[in-house]
Amino acid sequence: MFPFLAVSTNTYHGFSLSDALSGIAGAGFRFVELACVKGWTNHFDLEGYSQEELRDLKKMLDGLGLQVISLSAHSDLASPEGVRYLEKALRFAPVVGARVVNTGTVESERDVEILRRHLEMLVRTAEEVGVQIGLEIHGDFFRSGRVALEFIRDFRSPFIGINYDTGNAIFYGDTRPEEDITFCFPWIVHMHLKDKRGGYKVWNFPALGKGEIDFRKILGLLPEEKRSIPLSVEIEFEGKFDHPKEFVDEAVRESFVYLLKLQESFENP
Repeated sequence: MFPFLAVSTNTYHGFSLSDALSGIAGAGFRFVELACVKGWTNHFDLEGYSQEELRDLKKMLDGLGLQVISLSAHSDLASPEGVRYLEKALRFAPVVGARVVNTGTVESERDVEILRRHLEMLVRTAEEVGVQIGLEIHGDFFRSGRVALEFIRDFRSPFIGINYDTGNAIFYGDTRPEEDITFCFPWIVHMHLKDKRGGYKVWNFPALGKGEIDFRKILGLLPEEKRSIPLSVEIEFEGKFDHPKEFVDEAVRESFVYLLKLQESFENP
């Protein structure tokens, strides 16, 4: 029912890529969202990698039985630098087999028209390489599914859609994802499964099943809509990233067990 269960390596912020991949594979996952975010979690340097580093990445993935399903390449798409970086990510994605490249948008509504023009160019690149752009529910502009829909419905291309982040809908949008996601579900190309404790602007994103989000209600939409999209677990804890690796590994394992039980409940109601 959930064929593409993944974990974002951003869950292992502050750890090496090797640490992240071993923890994700050890928990039972077979897909990863590779974080390539400059200035934050940059587990693979899209701008300066060598062919040897690329071979090492593929060897590491193969050795752990993992596949890259998506990239996280969040950029400021109001800036030419951000646009160039996302284009690099789009062209890199097919090299590692990623179906979707996720990104942020802009921070200010003043930049919406610039964003629109830049995305029109980027969509052409996405169509050329056969990879979808996932605009994430993230930040004070792209803060909810309802807002995202109003922006994205004008793009008439299957190569651009929404990366729906369940926790961010509460954190930035002050809205319940269980209801908000229904406004934009047909436009979703990727999801961040992020649990949440507390309300608006409260940074607390625990392991799945440890927060307040009703994932059964959210994921129950998938079979109804006959959608098969990447579902990437993202755990950002309480904003402190000084936990030992074993702590993060356990949160990832708990999330995998939670998703398996949820899947079984759908298959055997």
